Amino acid sequence: MEINGQTAVYGIIGNPIKHTSSPAIHNHISQAMGIDSVYVPFVANDDLEAITTGLYALGVRGINVTVPYKSDIMKYLRGNEDMAGRIGAVNTLKYTEGGYYGYNTDILGLKRELEEENISLQGRDIVILGAGGAARAVAFLCASVKPGSITIINRSGDKARRIRDDIAAYADSEGMSGLSSNINVLTSDEVCSVNGNDLIVFQCTSVGLSPGDDECVMNDEAFYSKVAVGVDLIYKPSVTGFMKYVEKAGGRAYNGLKMLIYQAVSAYEIWNDVLVPEAVIREVERKLK
Repeated sequence: MEINGQTAVYGIIGNPIKHTSSPAIHNHISQAMGIDSVYVPFVANDDLEAITTGLYALGVRGINVTVPYKSDIMKYLRGNEDMAGRIGAVNTLKYTEGGYYGYNTDILGLKRELEEENISLQGRDIVILGAGGAARAVAFLCASVKPGSITIINRSGDKARRIRDDIAAYADSEGMSGLSSNINVLTSDEVCSVNGNDLIVFQCTSVGLSPGDDECVMNDEAFYSKVAVGVDLIYKPSVTGFMKYVEKAGGRAYNGLKMLIYQAVSAYEIWNDVLVPEAVIREVERKLK
């Protein structure tokens, strides 16, 4: 990679940031496609206004945003695409005239992973474990494709109820009144009350993230007997405790590696107005594995 005065600069802000795989993904894509750009990590502090203004003034063409800034940074943008605004979080900023514009490619990444694995959510009973920012994004993705029901399970009922109320309002605004009455909230102690025997479950907490490889947010084997498909948003380790429970009960289990790759690919495509070839995406996947 040759860096010169014409090289476009992209990057990611967050804290901590040392663990990020994003530079490896983006720089590989640029090299493979012959695009003169470089992607670097920036350790951020809480002065997001100064950071956003400074990066924009320096002409940084695109920024990814990771924890803990995905929501707070929105007030310093010139606007956001509709779904990012509804979710209340962005992870991708594009340089535009007048300021950065925000997108949520996490939701695009998960959608592309599901499509690749031939997992359709339409008409299905969905369970979401957790009620943080990731769970909120997953809930909106699920609601957008007209599932049969959505059940959010979390230790704190209040956080889960806020997500329920927001996606119910979204469903009503999109003419899906039947869905808004089928969005449920349960605490972890009420997991036995989940309806359905062909569930698609999304694990959206940090429980099971390395080094806690064998930890699992849900240990009820009767629950897993109802699970047809389990998707863990964690990608390190490659096989989580949640995935082991799903597979032991006979279900199909997936980690979040492809979601990670596709959210990065989606951001790259937004920034550069290109389509990343399938062969390059597979090269990235092999590199990360």
